[in-house]
Amino acid sequence: MSVVYGVVFVLGFVLLAPPAVWLYRLVYGWWRRRRVAAGPTVLLLPRADLRPVAPERVRLWARLTDALPHDEPVSWEVWGHRDRSGFALHGSDEGVQAAMTQIRAEWPGTHRRATGETHPDPAIPPEGWAVWWVELRPKRWDRPLTPSGDPLRAILLELSAIQGEGRGLVQIIARRDYGTRRKLGRKAFRARDAETRSKGLRAAKTQEARLLEERARQHFLQVTVRCVGMADTRKRAKGMARALARALASTFSGENPLRWVRQGGRRRPVVERRMGRSGAWTATELAYLAHLAGGDLAALAPRLLTAPARFLPAPPEMRIPPHAQVAVPEVSRWNPG
Repeated sequence: MSVVYGVVFVLGFVLLAPPAVWLYRLVYGWWRRRRVAAGPTVLLLPRADLRPVAPERVRLWARLTDALPHDEPVSWEVWGHRDRSGFALHGSDEGVQAAMTQIRAEWPGTHRRATGETHPDPAIPPEGWAVWWVELRPKRWDRPLTPSGDPLRAILLELSAIQGEGRGLVQIIARRDYGTRRKLGRKAFRARDAETRSKGLRAAKTQEARLLEERARQHFLQVTVRCVGMADTRKRAKGMARALARALASTFSGENPLRWVRQGGRRRPVVERRMGRSGAWTATELAYLAHLAGGDLAALAPRLLTAPARFLPAPPEMRIPPHAQVAVPEVSRWNPG
């Protein structure tokens, strides 16, 4: 009898385990999306005197691969129109806090400002406006992305050209990547293990394996790049989104270009910062796209939101140590004259 019970238990486990895992993933994914959607949106205010940023030296996203909450994305956003532009950050409470710690470590003096009635969320369109978005991702996941310039420059120039009742937005939604390095390692092993009699082909396979192994040593994130247009008519919103997508794609037009993979007019993916068609980006590649504007780029967007002077910390030479003794001059009442 115990054997029968054992067989029934094993069969029940085999039959019920896959649906249970599927249901768990479904519920967990829904809970994670709601947690991120309900999180705060903050405006990022860089220093007005920030030096020009060298994207290849930015270590923000490499640190965020370890600092972000498990499987939760954050949305780095660039928004604007002719009269105003700026940067924003959205995520869960823990995600925004972790990202802000690393942002201030990368660019000291960066200030945050909560969105509200005075400063509305840039991803929420005004009543009656239409929305259109275009998602892009790299053509190949195993090849590096090589920009021909600073993609942020192209984005700010395109945003500053928007006039009238409209607003442009670029969402870079990123979360930790757990599988790309393993896939690259397996592909490199297959390239080295391939049997061929041609010495030239063998050398090419060895070179390919080295490139794959070098890429596998980097930090990866799964990234959704979404170009959004908001306007009083759908036609204008489409034009803005597609113009932003073309401007961004033109800066990655090398061996591994950015391709349009999906577009639509639903508001929820934009407002809730949902991950869409994502691709694998290294932390260095993402830094070219998602970084603050230095003084050189601020000239392209003269209405860029920056930190007011009262929020800027004092220069190091003007700071007084906590335990320093300060001498205060005392004016004597005695007047010899």
